[in-house]
Amino acid sequence: MITISQSVELLSRGENFYIVLGDFLDEFYRSDSTARLSMIAEAPATHANVPREHAALFAATTHKLANDYNLEVPTWVMDKKYRLTDEPYFDCNAKDNLRLLFMYKSPTEFKYRNLFVDENFLMRV
Repeated sequence: MITISQSVELLSRGENFYIVLGDFLDEFYRSDSTARLSMIAEAPATHANVPREHAALFAATTHKLANDYNLEVPTWVMDKKYRLTDEPYFDCNAKDNLRLLFMYKSPTEFKYRNLFVDENFLMRV
């Protein structure tokens, strides 16, 4: 079982964000409620080489998954360090109309952190 904390640790070692996120989501979706809760409970350590937007994306992901699966939202996800206050982050380096679409479609848990992603950001195939 891979946790959010372990996922951020992998990022700090230079692993690709989207691969780490995908691996976490695959594990989360095939787990039961007890395992899911333990996967998101522990706050990740802060790493200087993990971009703020990636840490914020993992907090938003945790928040969204907890809400979607009726799990207790961990208190760590509300820490201000997981909110981007300088400039918004747009996934896929979105420009122009794609930005507008992401601003409209992004889940609330992401918008709260000034993160704008596609509504299917957490979907796996």
